[in-house]
Amino acid sequence: MTQENAEMERGIAQVLANFVPGDLFDYGRYGITMKVAEWNHREMDVDQRRIANHIESRVSSFRNGDTKPWSEVGDARIDVFRPQNVYGEIFPTTMVCKRCDHVEYRDSAGSFRHSNGRCPLSGCGGQLQQLSFVSTHECGEVFTIKPAGCDSHGYDDVRLNRGVPEDMRTWSFECGICHQRTGDLQVYCDRCNEPVSGIQPTNSGSVFYSQREVIIDIPHVNIKENEIPYGEKWARILMAAHLGDVDLDSSGVTLEDIAVNDKSEEDVLEGLYDEFGKEWVEENKEQALKLKMGDSPNLGAVVSQNRDRVRLPAERGDGDASAAYTAVSHELFTFLRSTRGYEGDSMRESVQDRHPTPRALSEFTDNPEFREKYPQSKLYREKLKRANISNAWVVDNFPLLNTVFGYTRASPDASETSLRAFEHPYNLDALTVWGDRSPSEAIILELDRAAIVKWLVKNGYLDETDTPDLDNESDLKQWFLSNFDNTEIQNPFTPIEDELTEVIYQLIHSSSHALMSTASEQCGLDTDSISELVLPTVSAIILYAQSMEHFALGGMFTLLKTRLHPWIDDAIEHASQCIYDPACLDDEEGAACHACLHVSEFTCEFYNGALDRELLVGGEDHTPFWDI
Repeated sequence: MTQENAEMERGIAQVLANFVPGDLFDYGRYGITMKVAEWNHREMDVDQRRIANHIESRVSSFRNGDTKPWSEVGDARIDVFRPQNVYGEIFPTTMVCKRCDHVEYRDSAGSFRHSNGRCPLSGCGGQLQQLSFVSTHECGEVFTIKPAGCDSHGYDDVRLNRGVPEDMRTWSFECGICHQRTGDLQVYCDRCNEPVSGIQPTNSGSVFYSQREVIIDIPHVNIKENEIPYGEKWARILMAAHLGDVDLDSSGVTLEDIAVNDKSEEDVLEGLYDEFGKEWVEENKEQALKLKMGDSPNLGAVVSQNRDRVRLPAERGDGDASAAYTAVSHELFTFLRSTRGYEGDSMRESVQDRHPTPRALSEFTDNPEFREKYPQSKLYREKLKRANISNAWVVDNFPLLNTVFGYTRASPDASETSLRAFEHPYNLDALTVWGDRSPSEAIILELDRAAIVKWLVKNGYLDETDTPDLDNESDLKQWFLSNFDNTEIQNPFTPIEDELTEVIYQLIHSSSHALMSTASEQCGLDTDSISELVLPTVSAIILYAQSMEHFALGGMFTLLKTRLHPWIDDAIEHASQCIYDPACLDDEEGAACHACLHVSEFTCEFYNGALDRELLVGGEDHTPFWDI
């Protein structure tokens, strides 16, 4: 039944998406279904702590999120591997004769290795075919449909009775000798000893839901990066930088410098008194402190100041503050590094070869030679304003790390299923994460925060008395930090409970899809090659090219530099109409379908959830965002 050394080739991105350990795949060349059994691999040199923080924020919503191994993720008990070769085995292992419906079952795929693929019953010789149905359980197990033996004749001649062929609920097993019914297709979970009634075709999407995370693998530049205080302190350093409360440009320090500068002024002075005498230190206090503490702002002072200024929504009430710090750190670090590059001493950049190199749109449009070569560039700012986009960058060497850290079966709903971990290749007590680093190109678009707030007021989501100063960018940034609950969007299959958070995310996410759906027409990249990362806390969108072979073709640079004006026009037109209108636009669940805003789930961070183009173009319930 099997073919020895039968091979097929797939790109690494496809492997991570469709050939994850435990998943089923159709080996069409031989007309069989197989299960991924094993990966050859190599270890990856990555920031395990940062990856662990990402995963930890995702797993908390699963019903088993507080059990091993997920309860230990925060201790960075993970190993990250890159797959190289994928090995599969026949699954399911129940075969049915195409001629007489005789059923053959084996405990393992290897038992079929030397079979001639023919029915063993005397006088038949029909071809055996896989029973291409399985059962899954919410615990994460998948099962072959095993035949039920006859009380009198055992398994000598069990046959499949298809009853009503179109209705599997009528299917059963019967004895081919005495013709007695031997049982239905229901199985029991071997792991939980519970009945499993749900039967699906092997190619059903409900058989396997991989849990993946695209992590922006931006490296730290401080040699003491292991001393960085992840959690609240690191989050508040990043918030302070985002708000402009620390001057990175003039101080010549990095975010990492601040993070490791945890010396209090009092402690430093005590040491100076002992070393130089109190009288001299008091006379030369400023110079002495600078000598010992450097130019880097003190961590404690930065954290204390930011605490006074910003309280995240999760810090109020019963929210998960730890998850909030992790989520906001990811957003802010990604945004700051990807739009500003690296601050401080440029010599430090040489220690890393994968840092992003951003270029603002203004670098092009302020250049007279560029404007002369591309006269249409005079339209760029007008077009961006039309879509309420305030700033744009194009980034080279955008460092993506695609990861898969677990899976569910039967349902993607975190509250109904258990998250399963992958077996460790070396049977170690650590969580296995599969990943691949693929630097690429990206466009970063920052939405107009003042326009978003105005739109929220216009549509009744926000009282005008609760708005920040719309002319003060720092106040606007603070308002988003204080009002958008990023812990609500960590799992795409869990409803967003906070109304303000939900509508802000829907607005930004819908804008992302309108732009992503039309980008391929202008840049030459395939539609499924463009993915998104939504940064709602900073009201930004990152659209990046998924590089299959670890190189970029310049499509995103071309899009921003020469095709921005038709791209914006196309996005607005695309979102304004759908072939299924008015039904689509009037959908109470959100105006979005496969004909307008939906994209491949592989490219959407929220699996095509939380979308509503009515927010953008208007309808019975909303003033359009693009008219603000």
